[in-house]
Order: sequence, then structure tokens, then C-alpha cells
Amino acid sequence: MIRSFLRKGLPLVTLVAACAASPFVPSAMAQGTYPTKPIRFIVTVLPGGGADILARTFGAKLHDRFNQSVVVENITGASGLLAYQTVMKAPADAHTIVINTSSTYNATMYTGKLGDPRKALAPVAQLTSQPLVMLANNDLPIRTMQDLVAYGKKNRDGLAFASPGIGTSSHLIGEIINQKTGINLVHIPYKGIAAGMLDAIAGRIQLVFTSPTSAGPQVRAGKLRMIAASGPRRTAGLPDVPTMMEQGVNVDWSSWFGIFTTYGSPRQSIATLNAAINQIAVTPEIQKFYADDGADSVQRTPEQFGETVYLVLDTGAKIIKDLGLKMEE
Repeated sequence: MIRSFLRKGLPLVTLVAACAASPFVPSAMAQGTYPTKPIRFIVTVLPGGGADILARTFGAKLHDRFNQSVVVENITGASGLLAYQTVMKAPADAHTIVINTSSTYNATMYTGKLGDPRKALAPVAQLTSQPLVMLANNDLPIRTMQDLVAYGKKNRDGLAFASPGIGTSSHLIGEIINQKTGINLVHIPYKGIAAGMLDAIAGRIQLVFTSPTSAGPQVRAGKLRMIAASGPRRTAGLPDVPTMMEQGVNVDWSSWFGIFTTYGSPRQSIATLNAAINQIAVTPEIQKFYADDGADSVQRTPEQFGETVYLVLDTGAKIIKDLGLKMEE
């Protein structure tokens, strides 16, 4: 039997989609010149991962710009929850920050364990915008989205697809494709996408939705076939990979990589940090890192990043609600 950790018919944890509350305190003024003490840079993954490497690279450059220590700390477990709680409990002075992906952030927020997402963490800076890619088992007669739809309609029992967990971008893209095409993609959540890709290679499942970074080694080795990307247009890092929209399936979903701080931190301190991060992001070293990752570099204000965060969050919340599903505790 296909594994599922979703319960039907239960209400989604309430997300205040219409809430206009700002993640900043407008009246708060920075005390002194930011930063006034070491910056604590939290990472939600183990050392050596993409987020960890990026945090250490940015941390070194922030140290040079601010002449202040930047301490990178890996706090893993509970799909990012422990890391976020650490930032939430820190003094509201923008000296504790966390780097993460939209997938981890959204999945954690959907559980409701951090309360109103707009008051949990304050957006600081968006680093990248990146599509997810769809990979197929090599024995599956699918090379385009049109092939997927035709094959799916002939195989009504469904095609199994892997994601790194319920509520992640990888999960939601599969559900969006179901809604748009009427086929039956069956979600199989894994503790990590690497295990899902191994099952896809072995033929135990058929499809995987993941980041270009995770997909790259398996695709280059010829173990999985890349079908399409989920963004609105082709990215500089994946110029030869057509989008799902190009292939007739109206899916427009890009993941983000970004940095947050403690809610209520002074607006001026957040603006100072945002400006420094945006300046570092356009250096050749960082731009090469993004290009190798199949991602587009993005420099936005904290407010603009917040708009992106909550739009993606609310879109996913509606999908889960429409499906009548509840996130497991």
C-alpha cells in the first residue's frame, strides 16, 4: 500500500492569509550602529550542505564588511523547527539570523507550531529564485510533460512521486499537476530527497520533484531523466531545460533561498543587513555559486522579499486546504 502521512477531512492549521501585519516594528529604531555585537548565523542543515556553504561564505564577507564576528551554527532537527525557534527566542535586534529554503520554511509554517507566519520571523533578504525539476525513472516512457499526461491518463492507478516531506514545494508541485491535468500522481514523502531518488532509480517509484542541485549528479550520471522545470521561464543555470508551461502544463512555482531574523527587530538594522547581503550577492564568487546551482540571483528589499514569502506560503496553504488534508504533528 502506498504510504501516506496525510489525513483527509481535517481542517488545515489556520494561516492568516489576509493579515497585513508587518514583520517589522515601524517605531523601533536601531540602538547605535548595526551590528553592535557578533552575528549568530543559524543554518537548518548539517555542515557541508548547500545552505551551510552559502552561510559560511556570506558570513565571512559580512565579517569583512562590518568588522564584526559572524558565528555560523548548525541547528538541525524537526525540519527546521528547532532552528526557527532559536531565532524567535533571540533578542529582537537582528543579530540572530537564519538561512533557509522556501520548502523547509513552508512545511514548518503549515504545522502551525510557530503561530502566525507573519509574526514568527522577519524577512531580511532573498538570495535566489529557483525552479524545481521533475525527474523520471529511465524505464518510464516519458520525455515531455505531454508524455506524462498521456501516460498518466492511461494508468489511472497513479504514478508515485517522491518529495522530502509533506507541505514541501516538491509535494505541492505534484498536487498542482494533478489539479491542472486530471492525472493521478501519488505522493510518497521521504525523510530526505536522496532516498527518494534512489527509489526512483531502482524503479520502486516513478518520479521525483527536487532542486537542480540535488538532481544534477544523478542526471549527469544518466541514472534519471530530467523532464521539465517548474519556473515561469528558463533559468540561466538550466538554459536547455524547458519549463512545464512551455510544454502545456500551467505550473508556475519557484522556490526561494533567503535569510530571516527575529520578528520585531529594528527596521533600520534589517535594512542595513539587507543592503550588505545584496552587495555581497553580486560578487563573482556568489554569482558563480548560484549559476552552478541552477538558480537566478535576486536582490530585493525586506518588504519585497516578504511579499514573495507570503504569496508562496498562501498558495500552498490553499492547495492543502482544497485537498482536505491536515499536516501531521
